[in-house]
Amino acid sequence: MELIVPLAERVRRLQSLPPEARDAVARGAAATVPEAVREAADAALQRGETHYTDRPGILPLRQQVADRLARDFGAEVDAAKGVVITCGGTEARFVAVQQLLPRGGTLVALSHPERVAAACVVRDVALAGPDADPAGAVAVYLNGETPHAVADAWLARARDHGWPVVFEADAGGRHPAGLGLAEQTVTIGSIGLAAGMASWRLGFLAAPAAKAGPLRDFKQALTICTTNVSQWGALALEGDAA
Repeated sequence: MELIVPLAERVRRLQSLPPEARDAVARGAAATVPEAVREAADAALQRGETHYTDRPGILPLRQQVADRLARDFGAEVDAAKGVVITCGGTEARFVAVQQLLPRGGTLVALSHPERVAAACVVRDVALAGPDADPAGAVAVYLNGETPHAVADAWLARARDHGWPVVFEADAGGRHPAGLGLAEQTVTIGSIGLAAGMASWRLGFLAAPAAKAGPLRDFKQALTICTTNVSQWGALALEGDAA
């Protein structure tokens, strides 16, 4: 009975979230999926790429993610050991919150709190803003839209306290690795939104290789692996569309 009451309360909290928190996809510009992507997906079907992939995703796409992070942010990550392909950015956020914080902890969202609100309810952690003064187990969530002064102050606290950091790589900006937090940072993001691929459900998690295991294992427990054909199609993305 003790387990039923908290679960029921969390369901009530989920149902009471505003619409933007219940549909918190980071939307890209409306676009038609490029012909090259559709052709790559069709070729994958013809080859019989319809079964489970390796649980972290196909290695060429993981390498594409690693290359993107190095190109856009100067962040180095091991594609084979540190990158996990997820079912969209929503799953990446969910996995990060569930694995980085214990029940009763606090996630400090420096921007777009609606994107992580539902994951916080499920994990039963508090969701706080940049004016909070949390104690206990804390993690920090930000993206490229977070003002530099706010990000710098909180990242300094994270470095001093050893708090994990979740950086959403959807809007440029400065990666926490550049401020000495490479070993504390989990980078998440979506793949192909600007190319009209929201329904293909592609995202990623990237973490230091030594810490990526629990993220990968939890993702596998949720969805086993991300859709095979979607992954092969995404390999045809170029530049900002990736």
